[in-house]
Amino acid sequence: MSAATVRVGVGCFVTKRVEDETYILIGQRKSSHGSGTWGLPGGHLEMGESWAACAQREVLEECGIEVPSDLVHVATLNSVFADVVPMKHYITLCMAPKTPTFKGSVRVMEPDKCARWIWVTWQELVDHKAAQLRDACNEGAVTSWEPFALEPLFLPLEALINQVGSKSPVDFSHVDG
Repeated sequence: MSAATVRVGVGCFVTKRVEDETYILIGQRKSSHGSGTWGLPGGHLEMGESWAACAQREVLEECGIEVPSDLVHVATLNSVFADVVPMKHYITLCMAPKTPTFKGSVRVMEPDKCARWIWVTWQELVDHKAAQLRDACNEGAVTSWEPFALEPLFLPLEALINQVGSKSPVDFSHVDG
């Protein structure tokens, strides 16, 4: 029998500004735990890796884009996935850029782990409902004008919302859209 361990995960806010609104990239997970949930790009911290380097690596591996190196730590979350066997326990570090930029075009790079990427606002995450479906892999084109349920959210993202409420951890209102 192997000993239970607490893992370290790193999630990264990939953001963009459009007409004075900040949009956040989220993906629909297909992995072993959290399948069907919506979460930030991210993954496991590797031995000796900095938090920022992990976030940059994971975003490139999952989305095919480069985020700036000016990433800062915005939250630490304690997430226990008690509904999976065996139970999983993660400390999740959330990273965000100082500016809402990235290089490249968003793509689903790991189709076995992620169904799609979409753009949402922080308030839409808080409300668990997007006003419309904005396809991140198609330059943010609206693919549905119908309200879209963002449920369920991946446990760390849900925990972050519970921790900070409607005050977004990535506020770029000072940046022109």
